[in-house]
Amino acid sequence: MSVHYLKNRNLWFAKWRENAKEKRRYFKTEKEARAFESERLAAQNETENRLSLGELAIQFFRARTDFHPRTKACIVSCLAHGAAASFRDKYAESLNRHDLERMRNELRTKGASNHTINNYQAYIRAILAWGVDQDLICLNPWRDYKKLKVMKPIFQPKVEDLRKLYQELPSYLQWAVKTAFFLALRPGQVELFGLTWVAFNWRRGVVIIHQGKSGRIKTVVPHEAYLLEARERYEVDMKAGIPWVCHREGQKVLSYRTAWELACKRAGVKMRFYDIRHIAATEMLANGADLAAVSAQLGHSNVATTGAVYAHVTAGSQARAASLMPSLDDIHKR
Repeated sequence: MSVHYLKNRNLWFAKWRENAKEKRRYFKTEKEARAFESERLAAQNETENRLSLGELAIQFFRARTDFHPRTKACIVSCLAHGAAASFRDKYAESLNRHDLERMRNELRTKGASNHTINNYQAYIRAILAWGVDQDLICLNPWRDYKKLKVMKPIFQPKVEDLRKLYQELPSYLQWAVKTAFFLALRPGQVELFGLTWVAFNWRRGVVIIHQGKSGRIKTVVPHEAYLLEARERYEVDMKAGIPWVCHREGQKVLSYRTAWELACKRAGVKMRFYDIRHIAATEMLANGADLAAVSAQLGHSNVATTGAVYAHVTAGSQARAASLMPSLDDIHKR
């Protein structure tokens, strides 16, 4: 952009190019022309410095190293060629409700549940919130958009069902079930089948676990009987050079679905491997364990999360607590 004087008309004009075309604007004085030039250059610089959602996400992951690799991969995939790809190149501050609904509809077509959709919404909102905190963008346009309602199913499997199923499992899965139960672990390659003996602190009698879902560290105090059996297995595995707590004849377990489904069929029960974690929490609460202690065993970020998920169990604990209260008549008679 530049400012020029038109002598034959005694006018000043600002000249610039826009969409490959030359444009001009005329002014009576040089001062007015220079002021217009300054305003356009400032607006142009501001536009050039604005970050797209994709660019903001790149800076976010460079700064935030606490995300679990799988969670990070899911977000990157969503932005690169998934449900958020259509607005990845938009300025982060210009995202709107239409973009959110478009992402939701795209995820629904792929069979995603409301819970999964809410997770992706939360991921993008976290990136935007970080951008505001770092003064990279001025506002978080998704801050006030509420999540979709999620109907939480009432927990069905019981410890009796788990006992039936346990008898039908191969030995390597029986030990995996014990580990998932007594350490309140999520199944899969990250927490359960990725767990190594390094996590066991034999002196303190605890297991320190890197959680796959949140990336946070949790410290579990296992049942004494489990810890004794674990110590015996540890001694054997160390001599054989096996690092994994749960393995199949020294080999890392990559898939257990076929064996699990066959055992469920034989036992006549319907149960997911993930249900073991829920059964563990339910049993602890039902037998009078403190809610905060159970929350720590599960690795929840706060007690409120545990209370919300297991409200059907804690309600029974409240009833028992109420039954322990003395009547006022008894107090008066004393």
